Amino acid sequence: MMKAIILGLAIAILGAPAAMAHGGGCRKNSPPGQCCHMDNSTGVVHCHY
Repeated sequence: MMKAIILGLAIAILGAPAAMAHGGGCRKNSPPGQCCHMDNSTGVVHCHY
């Protein structure tokens, strides 16, 4: 049980910077099932599935 908690915390901590690297919500015109947004650091729009 303790290993599962530690693993979950490690994933949350390591994944947080990637999730925050290009903040912003989904564009309203994103294709169904995708979340498209502007990457403010590069100025490029990209989508996540």
